[in-house]
Amino acid sequence: MGKSSGDYADLVSLFEEFRESIKPAVVDGVPDFTAAAMEKQYSGLRLLQERLAAIDIGEWSVEQQVDYHVVRAEMNGVEFDHRVLRQWARDPGFYNLTDGIYPRLLVHHSRSLSNWGLYKPEVPLSDDAVADFRVKLQAVPELFAQAKTNLTEAAGDLATIAIRVKEKDIQLLEGFAVQFAEHHPELVPYVEQALAATEDFRDWLIANRDKMTAPAGVGKENYDWWMKNAHLIPYTWDEFHTMIEAEYNRAISFLKLEEHKNRDLPDFVLTFSEEENVRRQRETAAKIMGFLREEEIITVPEDLPPLPPEQYPRMWGMSAYLRPNYRGYFEQTNDREPMTNVLHVIFGHYYVGGRKIWYQEGDTRPIRGDIRLFDMHEARSEALAFGIEEWLMQAGLFDERPRSREITYIWLAFRTARALSDLRMHSNEYTLADGIKNFSEGIPYPWADADGDAVWWDIEETLRAPGHSSNYILGKNMMQQLMAERSKQLGDNFTIRQFFDDFMGGGIIPISLTRWELTGFEDQMKLLLD
Repeated sequence: MGKSSGDYADLVSLFEEFRESIKPAVVDGVPDFTAAAMEKQYSGLRLLQERLAAIDIGEWSVEQQVDYHVVRAEMNGVEFDHRVLRQWARDPGFYNLTDGIYPRLLVHHSRSLSNWGLYKPEVPLSDDAVADFRVKLQAVPELFAQAKTNLTEAAGDLATIAIRVKEKDIQLLEGFAVQFAEHHPELVPYVEQALAATEDFRDWLIANRDKMTAPAGVGKENYDWWMKNAHLIPYTWDEFHTMIEAEYNRAISFLKLEEHKNRDLPDFVLTFSEEENVRRQRETAAKIMGFLREEEIITVPEDLPPLPPEQYPRMWGMSAYLRPNYRGYFEQTNDREPMTNVLHVIFGHYYVGGRKIWYQEGDTRPIRGDIRLFDMHEARSEALAFGIEEWLMQAGLFDERPRSREITYIWLAFRTARALSDLRMHSNEYTLADGIKNFSEGIPYPWADADGDAVWWDIEETLRAPGHSSNYILGKNMMQQLMAERSKQLGDNFTIRQFFDDFMGGGIIPISLTRWELTGFEDQMKLLLD
């Protein structure tokens, strides 16, 4: 197929058609992920890729070419999903009710029917909500029946994760039975049917777990293709490993230096209740927002509302609810000093207007204004949220709370140990059990036990989404490179606030594309297109 005329409007139209095409067909409330449906979708994708490749962008501006490569990367991600990840056939967790396929359409690494998933409702429900719940509950038995047929290439380690998550699905449904018995008894029979189907699927996974012998990792070659073509990161698995291992060693050594410097300071004072924990976090959030404005770190709207209470990492009491008097990793770190994690949340994950962060709320551009598929937005936002912890520590935010620096380096060790498990599980050097052990034991203090939710949640995300954890570290390094390059380009005109404003202004796109747009440097793009 030859090149067609380079009309930017054609790109926008193709992007919208592509996004619509990845939504599964739904029959009686059940999304269709059968082999025939997936093959049809893949064939359609290949045609869309051909049409994209035929667009002549030779005369386009850099800004328009960036949008083109964003669309190309997302299509590559869907291609990888069909060729390699094949979650509907490989990953039993794809069929989880609360954190499986359904909430992940534009949020995580897979595609699904938006807003399908079950959720904890505020009862009594409206008439429309009752009808919605009935349809979803009725679909659960058929969903799991389809899953048993679809899972022809299942990986045992992914099944192990799914079995654990199934217990949470069961708890959720049991809670529905109690809630609805009082307020909506007409829904209780549907809850009971869904509960029975979920228990049956869990038992089926347990019975068949040993027959699921496929590897869970994607392998080095596939990992490299994924990062280069979907995330637009111009590094290989081996380069990832070298950088992340060096960052892990730096985290431990800097932590020990901080502990030595602070050896005569009073010890941390742990919070004694969730109320006390949230109060500390509110005070910390106010300090952070004041610092961002006063120190001219980034332009912050004067009318920005306070961080919504539900956005605070209210981990105190979450694990304690399930395990009385238990303090897991989040409790241990946040109770000692919430600055690092609250900063991560505010700067990287303060979502308004759907899933956008405060500095992206007004972005209505047809391609850049969307949240990216396949964690492409997290390769940016998680790198930003992770990097800002140490950057603002160096800028003076923690000066009045010197022991906060210790927690920041413990978090750095947490993220890098997790990323090393990411790499080694996907190269199939590590099993799931090995990845959990490496992660848990790589944290400087025994706060993240191997059976704790903090470890399991992150390892699940890491194994099901290649690169999710390593992107934190690689993205941070890429941003530091960009900051250094911009400071050289601008000289005395360089300011931190302008740097972050310009970076945010690029929209929700891979960092390599932002670098190309801001600096004009084409070296990374040549590597990515080679």
